[in-house]
Amino acid sequence: MEKEFVTLSQGSGGSEMQELISRFAFSKAAQNAGWKNCDSDSATLDIGDGRSIVFTTDSFIVDPIFFPGGDIGHIAMCGTINDLSVMGARPLGISLGIVIEEGFSISELDRIISSIDKVSKSTGIPVVTGDTKVMQKGKLDKILINTSGVGIIDNDILLARKISVGDKIIISGGLGEHAVALLSKRFDYTTDILSDSKPVIEEMDAIRDKVKIAKDPTRGGIASILNELCEKHGVGMLLYEEKIPAKQEVRKVVEMLGINLYELACEGRIICIVSPKDAQSVEEILKKFNKDASIIGEITEGSKVIIETFLGKRILSMPAGTIVPRIC
Repeated sequence: MEKEFVTLSQGSGGSEMQELISRFAFSKAAQNAGWKNCDSDSATLDIGDGRSIVFTTDSFIVDPIFFPGGDIGHIAMCGTINDLSVMGARPLGISLGIVIEEGFSISELDRIISSIDKVSKSTGIPVVTGDTKVMQKGKLDKILINTSGVGIIDNDILLARKISVGDKIIISGGLGEHAVALLSKRFDYTTDILSDSKPVIEEMDAIRDKVKIAKDPTRGGIASILNELCEKHGVGMLLYEEKIPAKQEVRKVVEMLGINLYELACEGRIICIVSPKDAQSVEEILKKFNKDASIIGEITEGSKVIIETFLGKRILSMPAGTIVPRIC
């Protein structure tokens, strides 16, 4: 019998990644053990007294490892902190696993560790355990970082609530800034754009009580996140293209490189679903952190993500194929 081989490429899109994930039959065992939200940004486990443990993990391979506004260590810390935060949890501790290629520069490693330390100190979230391995030269492209995180949440504020037709969709800032900053180093062009990479704890603390669901639009960008929400909740979405924020320079670079703005990973943004009565308030709060925060659409009947443009309406599909290799 012939073996099946995984044919994913670097930067594979949402549909290919979802197909791969579906092959891992972990969910039934997790559910039997009491774990919930295993298909969300973080899994949760009720521990009694009205509280749950919130747990997540992620691995980061980035090319290049240093870019305007951040580096692989910075996005590794922010990514895991944000996965916990968008569930409504307060992160308590982070694990740090680093796999390094033989011969990797000690000075560059020090820079990465310094970035991790700065995020830890600024957020008050400690790195509490970890592991380091060195691989033979040529067996790894420079460095890989895995971060896992744990937090605690009161069950009544867990952001895994039912969404309804008419609810509003809000983004906390402009799209594409992380990708444009990183690609400027890869393709050697000049830009003033910095990566949007940052912890979103303060934003989530400010809006948590008004939000039904919040998501961290990393791999696959808002195209992936919004399509996943539609499938999971059995709803449709209508987005207003003129309301979707992105800096003019970002739009020009994206057009120049021929990539889809809506499929690009953000490393410091929140997509949230809120009731119509809270939408204006949440938008105003988020604008205090980023003036580009915007209500970009609403929940509708149906099952598709539709964008209304000046030329008419079109479907925003789940990303497929290679998006942009190794930006998170």
